[in-house]
Amino acid sequence: MSLPVSSSSPRRVWLLGILSLLLVVIIVVGLFFRFRSKAGPPYSQREALRTIRIDKGFNIEPFAAEPLISSPVAMDWDENGRIYVAEDTGYPLDTRPIGRIVLLEDTNGDGIPDRRTVFADQIVMPNGVMCWKGGVLVTAAPDVWFFKDTTGSGKADVREKILTGFAFTNPQHMVNGPLYGPDNWIYLNHQGPIHTVVFQDPFGDRGSDIRFADGQGPRLRMAPRSVRFRPEIHELEFLSAWSQYGQAFDEWGRHFTVTNDSNGRHDVIAARYLQRNPAFLVSKVQQDVSTDENNKVFPITRNPRFEILTDVGTLTSSCSITLPSMGGTLPASFDRVACVAESAHNMVHCDVWSDAGATYSARRLEQNAEFIASTDAWFRPVNMYIGPDGALYLIDYYRNTIEHPEWMAADTYHAGYLYNGQDRGRIYRIVPDAQSALPLPKNIRLGQAPDAELVQKLASPNIWWRRTAQRLLVEGHRTNAVPLLVRLFEESTSPLGRVHALWTIDGLGKLEPSLVTKALSDPVAGVRENAIRLAEPYLAKSPELTRKLTEMAGDPDAKVRFQLLCTLGFIDSPDAAAAQNKLLADGVEDPWMQVAALTAPPRRALPYFELTRRRDGANSFIKSAL
Repeated sequence: MSLPVSSSSPRRVWLLGILSLLLVVIIVVGLFFRFRSKAGPPYSQREALRTIRIDKGFNIEPFAAEPLISSPVAMDWDENGRIYVAEDTGYPLDTRPIGRIVLLEDTNGDGIPDRRTVFADQIVMPNGVMCWKGGVLVTAAPDVWFFKDTTGSGKADVREKILTGFAFTNPQHMVNGPLYGPDNWIYLNHQGPIHTVVFQDPFGDRGSDIRFADGQGPRLRMAPRSVRFRPEIHELEFLSAWSQYGQAFDEWGRHFTVTNDSNGRHDVIAARYLQRNPAFLVSKVQQDVSTDENNKVFPITRNPRFEILTDVGTLTSSCSITLPSMGGTLPASFDRVACVAESAHNMVHCDVWSDAGATYSARRLEQNAEFIASTDAWFRPVNMYIGPDGALYLIDYYRNTIEHPEWMAADTYHAGYLYNGQDRGRIYRIVPDAQSALPLPKNIRLGQAPDAELVQKLASPNIWWRRTAQRLLVEGHRTNAVPLLVRLFEESTSPLGRVHALWTIDGLGKLEPSLVTKALSDPVAGVRENAIRLAEPYLAKSPELTRKLTEMAGDPDAKVRFQLLCTLGFIDSPDAAAAQNKLLADGVEDPWMQVAALTAPPRRALPYFELTRRRDGANSFIKSAL
């Protein structure tokens, strides 16, 4: 027995075949477009993480991303573990006040921020943020602002202009990066005005005198030099050189800067030494560690994007020079490593720095590879920070385009994709690959800490705790902590703790020359070097201190001898002159020792010039420096 067959069965079979074919086509097309959507950026943070390659021995983890943040360029942790992020949504051409400072908080105690509050808005291109006095200092040319929340709402109700007069030209060159220095000054990167051709209207303000907005204090005539200031006492001065986007101090307070095509620069000669001999017109005050070997880059980007003036194959967008070992959690092999973010090539480049007399030389950390690199052409690392947990935090601006249109072909900046990624942005956490995971930063309450706890934190291996504790003690005028600080200096086994104790006492205005004299005999060279700098304000009134300095000309450390030669230029005595003669004679092959000697007052510098001119090889350096 068989089942009946309809006369329409062949048609049904045909229809079913067509439908099946269409279904297959739909599935294939869907898979094709899904594949295409994942074949290139933009990616979610989780997807983007899979495109990132990091050096062996390290892990990179997600920390924050859109919609919590968008267009992030800078960040800072306050003393209670809250994070302030500068969002430069207007880059590269939108000069309307659409920038923001957002406050990120961890509300559930897991160490990951989960709440966003717009702390301050209506800002034009904010590019730097630093916690200070219960609020934040923000660089947004032509001004430096102070925002503070006094009501507990999470939104700033204080909006005060602190400094003004900076140039508003190309955004890559505007004043940026406020950083609390080990000497209690606040440092600003500043390159001065850049000549604008195409976009003269929005970016043609070449600035004026740099000054405090309230009219008090000095005025600095615009120049291509970085700036430091102390807001409460209206002190403001130029440094000896400039930095483009980023700066750092090492554990002994040596200052490092960066320009877009360099691996990093050591600011060797401070401005105060140059000022005492105006006749010495030295043009070289920094040691650039870039070489043909370590300036090359090895990106892994798929379909990279470059503009017409982008240098391909070498560093071209270096920024945010950072010393990862300052967090105290990385392996010993990173003790002398400096890293720069390189957004145009979608990577982070690192070098190993080595002592070279008064300054440094550098070599690549990895041969033919980079510390961090991504196949994602939208990966745009622009800033790095040491967190309270000792991890290295990396800000990814995550944009299709990173160059300013001033340096693009006209058809490129008219194409309509300059702001692709404006609503995106990421922060990554970089930690050592160890058996025991590095804990996330949780339950930080340093803002409520008593003096004794703050003083104890000055000996922390992590620079965030040392710097934050010192800042809180100084800005709070906590002079009751001075006996505790003296005890820390005299009893601590941590040389870093001893150095921070001295600078904190100095910041409180309570440093005694006798304490500095003791520090000059410290067994650690970096402590002695700082003691020499700290001695300078007391040279005129402390014969014991000046005598001790003149007896140190045979110090075994090259950087201590260099600092001593710089400082002795302030002492007008036969003993000081004899010590300088010895220092120069013993170190004349180091060109920076020659420069240090020649910064002495003119009547003392001339004999030094004659001495160095007679030495083989010295004359060529002097000619290049003048």
